Amino acid sequence: MAPLETVGQVADRAVELGIVAPAAVASLADIRDEPLSYYGDDNARALIDLMDELGVGVRVDPKVDTLLSGYRDLFDRFTACTGGAVTITDVELLDGDDGERIRMLVNGREFGWHLECGSGRYLDMVTIFEIHTFLLPDGNADPRVFISLMDANEESGYVFADPVAFSTLAEELQVKMD
Repeated sequence: MAPLETVGQVADRAVELGIVAPAAVASLADIRDEPLSYYGDDNARALIDLMDELGVGVRVDPKVDTLLSGYRDLFDRFTACTGGAVTITDVELLDGDDGERIRMLVNGREFGWHLECGSGRYLDMVTIFEIHTFLLPDGNADPRVFISLMDANEESGYVFADPVAFSTLAEELQVKMD
């Protein structure tokens, strides 16, 4: 297989592997011929940002205006990139004797986690990493999960894909998966 060098080549390969819907690639018309480095020199960063642009990824920026709005926005973006396969609703922050917790409904089931980060301006990245493993489609028919990636700057992103298909794409781009 020829090396994947342009935005369009990577997007087309993601379509071939079933990671991205063919219609999503139309949004890249103006940048298809750009090198993948259009998104940055780090292939992991470029892959996260491209998948985000194609609607199957989420780049996480830990700095937020308020925690509650930051978590709600983040989990709305997680939900959006699943095309309805995973629903995340009723995100709340709760104060208790054991500290702050985040509570949400995932596909109608309640989940809660203790938040480790005490800052009111930064999302708890460790807790988000823990939460992503619970964001699964109902039933066993859909193999897609959220796959965690970290770029060279240790900034994280998540891609909703079949792990076998996505590991193929990541390997072809020499991107290490978490």
